[in-house]
Amino acid sequence: MNKLLQATGRYLKTIGRLFWHNYCLCCNCETSEEDEYFCPDCWSKIGFCLVDSYCNRCGREISVFGKLPGGCAKCENESFYFDSIACAGIYKSPLRELILQFKLADKTRLLPILTDFIQKAIYRTDFYDIVDYIVPVPLHWRKRFQRGFNQSELIAKNLKISSMLFSNDIVKVRETPSQTAVSFEARRKNLEGAFAVRKGHNFDGKNVCLIDDVKTTGATLNECAKVLKEAGAGKVFGLVLAVAGQEKY
Repeated sequence: MNKLLQATGRYLKTIGRLFWHNYCLCCNCETSEEDEYFCPDCWSKIGFCLVDSYCNRCGREISVFGKLPGGCAKCENESFYFDSIACAGIYKSPLRELILQFKLADKTRLLPILTDFIQKAIYRTDFYDIVDYIVPVPLHWRKRFQRGFNQSELIAKNLKISSMLFSNDIVKVRETPSQTAVSFEARRKNLEGAFAVRKGHNFDGKNVCLIDDVKTTGATLNECAKVLKEAGAGKVFGLVLAVAGQEKY
């Protein structure tokens, strides 16, 4: 009976290959049956976007020699409410296009692989063992309605880390103008009062890890961290798929 089932399975798989193929989600070329995401060439290009060494204070990619006691040369004079940040990669092609496809073209098929990138990143952090809550950066309800989902929430819910609880007790209560091509200070002013913590939250004395897709200036993470600390959170960390505005030091 087992041999019959195995033979049937092989037969159906062979038939399936005649009609269904895997295509690379970057370049659309046909891939092997073992890889449902990317072709070898695109995997290689994505690998150059993923980072091992970055500033734990601002997330920019830096060499180990560029790390300073107060961060890096780019952020040592900047002030943040979040205590530390970690990232999977840098915001450049093709990772940039994958993130944009995921959240703007509704390619949620990318969710498992993007979640895997960010999950591996959190394992390498110095705060992995002390986080109590994973909290996605929220969208305003109008934008969430238009998009159909919050990409940061999808990633946060799919992270498989048993020691951390999921919470969406921070909300965006005010819609803000587009943050594209705006300075940190302008973004900070745009975001003042835009976030709030729900009544009945359980953040008092807890360590929180904020999840987002991209950190540009850090103003969004900063405002969320500020609100969480005002609500009693102990430490607040950031974890993102990619950091923009890269300059190596």
